[in-house]
Amino acid sequence: MNNIKGRLHMHNHSEPNGRAYIIGEKLALKSLGEALIKASHSVIGLENIELYTSDGHKYKILITCDVSENEWQELPVPYDKNHDPQELDIVKTYDEVINNRSQPIT
Repeated sequence: MNNIKGRLHMHNHSEPNGRAYIIGEKLALKSLGEALIKASHSVIGLENIELYTSDGHKYKILITCDVSENEWQELPVPYDKNHDPQELDIVKTYDEVINNRSQPIT
């Protein structure tokens, strides 16, 4: 995971044929580009990157290419109010692994 401080905002399109925006500093855009390439080459098809908003708050971007055809067919479009990427199997698995990692070993 890259731990580089760079500001980046992503604004989704809100309607069909709309426009999405990625607005970022050069360092953040470069980090995002590298994370996209890593995800596409990864055995598990997953990469995680931390970036910052313009007001300095940190957030994570989870990038995946490990989405089944069935999930693609059922995934609502981003401008649909029911759109929830957290329902993807890879995201659920990632969250489960991260949550289990933070549990103390007994």
